[in-house]
Amino acid sequence: MPVKLNRELRKFVAPEFITGDNSRVFAGRYASNFHSDKILLATDENMLNQFWMEDITESLLNAGIDFEVYTNISQNPSDREVMEGAAVYEAEECSAIVAAGGGSVLDCAKGIGIVAANGGDIAGYIGVDLVKKPMPPLICIPTTGGSSADVSQYAVISSKHNLKKNLITSKSLVPDVSLLDPVPLTTQPDEITVYSGIDAFSHAIEAYLSNGQSHWSDLLAIEAIKNIAESFPYDSSLKDDLDFRYKTLLSSLYAGISFSNAGLGLIHSMSHAIGGVYSTPHGLSSFLVMPAVIRYNFSSQPERYRDVSKALLADTGGKTDSEALDILIEKIFSLGGSFTKGESLSNHGGRYEDIPLLVKNTMTDPCIATNPKLPSYTDVEELFAEVMQVL
Repeated sequence: MPVKLNRELRKFVAPEFITGDNSRVFAGRYASNFHSDKILLATDENMLNQFWMEDITESLLNAGIDFEVYTNISQNPSDREVMEGAAVYEAEECSAIVAAGGGSVLDCAKGIGIVAANGGDIAGYIGVDLVKKPMPPLICIPTTGGSSADVSQYAVISSKHNLKKNLITSKSLVPDVSLLDPVPLTTQPDEITVYSGIDAFSHAIEAYLSNGQSHWSDLLAIEAIKNIAESFPYDSSLKDDLDFRYKTLLSSLYAGISFSNAGLGLIHSMSHAIGGVYSTPHGLSSFLVMPAVIRYNFSSQPERYRDVSKALLADTGGKTDSEALDILIEKIFSLGGSFTKGESLSNHGGRYEDIPLLVKNTMTDPCIATNPKLPSYTDVEELFAEVMQVL
């Protein structure tokens, strides 16, 4: 029987991207193509001191492009950091941005670009399609294999005054060029490798289960999951393995383009709430809530979850839905290996008295809109109580 395709209207956006070893050296060429005389190089202190960063700065100088470095970017970039970076961009009369780092750096760079082009405070752009003017040219060089900020139309900016991670959505946020080079990934710590891989998986599974999915987003989501199944659990002997690093970059690329077009779900809404209150790494936050959310969602899309299991090489053939769910959860646990064993939100500062705030921030997070099953306040409250316990 022919496969029935979703023929509803769908848009599909993606940036230009260059893949392969040492693609970072094209930063100067692309900045020159944008006719930039001076760029803001957004990164962090750790990235600034890595061996591969010199290749980026040399490529800029060799292209005759001056640059100003901005490194005051935290694990969950804040509105204050964005505004400070935008002030540097303006004071130094920059005309483009090169962002080299993980998702935090790339999101902060997007925020800086929004304010540089549109003025005002970054808080005024929280929401969907509120960015009216295009950002300055943005060249992204991701240093982790998971955030997908280098290909997506989203930015997540934390607000310290209300302990919330805020989502900005706009096609203007899709970078102009992404240079997907596996070499910088060799210098990231092992736990970041694992959390980034989990982040990529959470993007892929939520895109595939999203009520905004399409045939195109499905293809990319499943391919991302297959790559992740072949790459994890991670072993530290793979740290300098460029084939492994390249495969994780591709997983992030596929998952990123998929969710950027299909949307996400409750995993990310809950994860954003956790990150806003406790500043936990995003990949870890997503892992902490993933089993509970999958159990909650499973009955709404059992066949699609079986597709995910198949892509993960977990056999659910002939199994009941209950058995298939257990097999999928067990397989997901295995992806994190020893890095995520015995984890709970309580291990990372989670407190039961914070649940009302966590639920409130989850229910107002835009990602919840494309979850396959719309949860109630009580549903989310119960899920957070479950997440507080050891997985």
